[in-house]
Amino acid sequence: MIFSAHEIAQLRHLELLAAKVVRGQLSGERAMRKPGPGSGFREHRAYAPGDALRTVDWHAYARMDTLVVKEFDAEEALDLVLLQDCSASMQGEAARCAAKVCAALGAIALRQLDRVLWIPVGGARAAEAFSGRARLTDLLGKVDAEASGPTDLLGAARAALPRAARGGVAFLVSDFFDPLSATAALTFLLGRRYRVHAILVEDREALKPPPFGRVRLVDRETGATRTLDLTEQAVTDYRRAREARIDGLRHFCRRGGAGFLRVRADQPFFEIVRAAIARGWLGR
Repeated sequence: MIFSAHEIAQLRHLELLAAKVVRGQLSGERAMRKPGPGSGFREHRAYAPGDALRTVDWHAYARMDTLVVKEFDAEEALDLVLLQDCSASMQGEAARCAAKVCAALGAIALRQLDRVLWIPVGGARAAEAFSGRARLTDLLGKVDAEASGPTDLLGAARAALPRAARGGVAFLVSDFFDPLSATAALTFLLGRRYRVHAILVEDREALKPPPFGRVRLVDRETGATRTLDLTEQAVTDYRRAREARIDGLRHFCRRGGAGFLRVRADQPFFEIVRAAIARGWLGR
């Protein structure tokens, strides 16, 4: 279990907050806009032979002397896809942050009787699907902060998602240090008609450059090494390149209609998930 007793209490608060969004008490909305037996009133229409009498709005009949029936929006189960970056570059605080955010998002969805597909990216663990409140304990026991292996967000998404899967909500929680393409998985999910949200987790302590001078750098994921002379100008160029990479990811998300959130690895998971809820990211 990656959560402490105090964090479990915070998680429950987030579940209640998300439920308010689902019911439309806050700005978010996740009801499907098609007629069905849901609880959200959509519109009146004229009564037609064969309509169930329980759908007749008798108050409207008393006012207008005309039979009309109520139509409601169907509330369908929501498929939530969680791509959790568990690659070696996410070791330490970043891995713990990503794990807690994914576990919290999945727990909220299961409380709402939604289906969740958890996809760990990196290492040898396989994706796993969860459905319904009875699987909540299984989900919280499965998601952890183990970090190893290379990053391949697109490959993990392609391998784990059923070929016919379309629509729903997808979160990518990662540092987005993907050597193939940081945007390839986002493009793939957008093409599958998912509402996609990228949460960029930054471990700023791990990203701090070492002291100036000759240094030997080691790639956490591949083990490749590189020796260079680290100067003040090199550090400035590095920081500019890092910000340019993040700006590129942000602009890509904006153009594609995906959500984007940049967070610190030491930021409490409660704050991050609350921000996602406030943006309506857990709804349709």
